[in-house]
Amino acid sequence: MVLSMDFVIKILNDPLPIEQISTLYKKTYFEKYFDSGANDWSPKYTDWYFGAYHHDKRFFYSAWKGEKLLATMVGTPNKLKLENEIELDAISLGLTATLPDYQHQGIQKALLKRLIEDAKGAGIDLIYAFPEKGFGGNELLKKYFNFKRFLKNAQHFIKVLGDYGRQILHDYRGLNVVLAKLLKLYSGIPNNELQGGELREGNMNDLKAALNIINSYQKRLPLSQIWTEEHLKEEIEGANRMNDLFDKPWGYNWKIWERDGKILATLFIRYEMIHFKKGSAPVALLSETCFAEETTEDERAGVLATLIRWVQQEHPKVFTVQTTQPQYEMKTYKSLKFIDDTSTYEFLVLPLSDKGEEIKRNDKYKEFFIPYHR
Repeated sequence: MVLSMDFVIKILNDPLPIEQISTLYKKTYFEKYFDSGANDWSPKYTDWYFGAYHHDKRFFYSAWKGEKLLATMVGTPNKLKLENEIELDAISLGLTATLPDYQHQGIQKALLKRLIEDAKGAGIDLIYAFPEKGFGGNELLKKYFNFKRFLKNAQHFIKVLGDYGRQILHDYRGLNVVLAKLLKLYSGIPNNELQGGELREGNMNDLKAALNIINSYQKRLPLSQIWTEEHLKEEIEGANRMNDLFDKPWGYNWKIWERDGKILATLFIRYEMIHFKKGSAPVALLSETCFAEETTEDERAGVLATLIRWVQQEHPKVFTVQTTQPQYEMKTYKSLKFIDDTSTYEFLVLPLSDKGEEIKRNDKYKEFFIPYHR
């Protein structure tokens, strides 16, 4: 380990140093999660991911020693609606990584201090993050920067796809006996039926209807993102590039539930390879799984169950369906026997303005719909 060093903080501007970022994430995220299942951080994937989900790079920070990239901290700006009354300019904090030999030397503290200073100068109302407990990031934010915890136990939800999915986890991950028995209870493929209409591919003619459904959560939940048509279109087009850049089973779909000429649900799903020490297999990742307010719990369960069965049929090598944002449709996921992935995440917030302080109206947010960035 390097015991002392100097480093320079820089904004990560385009063109991004993709090769170095890929190396950094492979030596941190990839290796850290290799036992339980790690995402691919190849240069091609890294380039695609930043292009698909990180367009505003004003708060992308990096630490350098000469020409060597040591660390990143990525702040992604977005707008939130609090209690359907107050609009907040926020930054989602993610992709905080430091090369192993340079950890525990104050680099992340310096990056976050710079980000906070710049965010205040830009009129940002609050910064939030979802650090995983047990890896130090949550304690750094709370202890040194006074982030406040608003949710104790946030989880990612998974649905293991039947006996095949359990076999993959057994062979590649090496499940213990207790978890193997638990998955046997929860890995059945749901048989809830679609209650009329069809689940079809989305297209840009569906954009406004989808946007209205997504933004309807602002009045349904105490905290939700404010989406614009430009942002939604940008994200769909960026994510859809996966179909051109990668071979199957990698891919991306936008699904629409339409009945009697009315769009009632919009769902985004992509397929990525997850790597274990003993093998690799693809997962399906759900994001922005949104339903019109008038839909019932049974109707929502029918849509998601139909999607799961479609994934199993069209992508038979996918062993699990996952979501990092179950909080705004928790009842639906639980009704289909999704279970948490055994990791725990905290929802931490740092208000930067008087308006940002209004988030303290409610110190426990069990339901919310805001962007999650790694």
